[in-house]
Amino acid sequence: MGIKWPAVNEMRPLQWLGKSGTQIWTATKDELWKMAVPEQIRPQDELASSVYIRNTHSRYQLREVMTDFWLNHFSISSAKDVQGANALIVYDRDVIRPNVFGNFRTMLEAVATSTSMLKYLDNADSDSVHPNENYARELMELHTMGRDAYLGKRTTSDASSGFTDEDIIQASRALSGWTVKQNQFDGFGGQHPSTGEFVFNVYQHNNQAGQYLGSDLSALRNIAQGQKVLDLVADHPATATFVCGKIVKRIFGSAAPAAVLDRAVKAWKDNRTRPDQIKQVLRAILQDGTEVSTLPPSKVRRPHEMVIAFARAIQANIKPSPHWRYIFAGVYDAPFNWPTPDGRPDTDEFWLNSATNMGNWLNLNFLIYNVSVEVSYVDQMPLSIQSSPTLMAEFWLERLIGYSVNSQAMDALIKTMTRLRDGYAWDPKNYDNGIGFLLTALATSPEFMLR
Repeated sequence: MGIKWPAVNEMRPLQWLGKSGTQIWTATKDELWKMAVPEQIRPQDELASSVYIRNTHSRYQLREVMTDFWLNHFSISSAKDVQGANALIVYDRDVIRPNVFGNFRTMLEAVATSTSMLKYLDNADSDSVHPNENYARELMELHTMGRDAYLGKRTTSDASSGFTDEDIIQASRALSGWTVKQNQFDGFGGQHPSTGEFVFNVYQHNNQAGQYLGSDLSALRNIAQGQKVLDLVADHPATATFVCGKIVKRIFGSAAPAAVLDRAVKAWKDNRTRPDQIKQVLRAILQDGTEVSTLPPSKVRRPHEMVIAFARAIQANIKPSPHWRYIFAGVYDAPFNWPTPDGRPDTDEFWLNSATNMGNWLNLNFLIYNVSVEVSYVDQMPLSIQSSPTLMAEFWLERLIGYSVNSQAMDALIKTMTRLRDGYAWDPKNYDNGIGFLLTALATSPEFMLR
């Protein structure tokens, strides 16, 4: 006989998004593991639904764009550890979202002390005898200074230009003891409870850290050593160039004007102690020049962006569904499914391949015909155009693309909309299927792929 799992209401309302980190951690280890796998990972399903709902329906689209950016910059895969993966609800809600326009140093420590990151990059299990170097390396290589700042195996660091293997070792020592409460010895004859909360555990801390990026960490003790590491990397000039370069590329693509990056780096440095540092950087990028309003669309939308743009354009209502955690999983563009800590690439070339294009087509069709999405084309169109395939094609062309196409392309769109489907010919009183064909054609066009 197979395992019999307890019955649950699979269609119940969302219940995890407002829970604390301790509630999620405790339920994951005590209750959810006793249930079928879909229930064990239901917090992740609810989080994925919330990502699509917020991205589609939020009035504050720049906040959603930057949340997506920082979640990819500080990337965590849900595949490694179920407790850390379920805690991604807290990571998204309490760590990333409150800091997307804030101070980078503040966000850096929020990430470093988050349950999900501590579990994902193994710092939660770093100890005084064998400090784990995984997080220390990624902190410098991916989160702050960037790979170009790695100077290799030099025995002496060149703090002004980058970091060495020795700096990684010293940082791992300084950051040991940054962990979560998970039943470990506390160093004072007691034991931490298993709550998943951040704690500096002196028993796991290696206090042998020395020279790091030109500063002597040995003059500090305990948690102050790790905090000094975060101070130094956040304030390093390579960090300003690397992170600002990623933000600019996220907005303009690989061919971003040099003047935009120069403005961003200057704003980063000038505002490094302000609580709205990142907001000032974005203002310099978006408002202190004319590039946003004058440059033509050139950056390819990745699959997630295409679905969100399409859903917004057709005024679809996104409903919670386990599907949102798996959409585009095959091309690693589902929420929290990029497998490595470097985050998904932000290059046009990576997303221009046959597998991605097929995934786009299938999922855009899903958006039109699936019960997880509510949309009414009739309510959006003026009554005066609803008997004319040509006028309706022009209406949706303007909505999705924003400008006219040549007559040959227009004829093709009309034929697409009025073609037979399941044995039924075009009927002006029942044309949802035809409009579905039209919208899929528009959404998979080269014009719609660019932003």
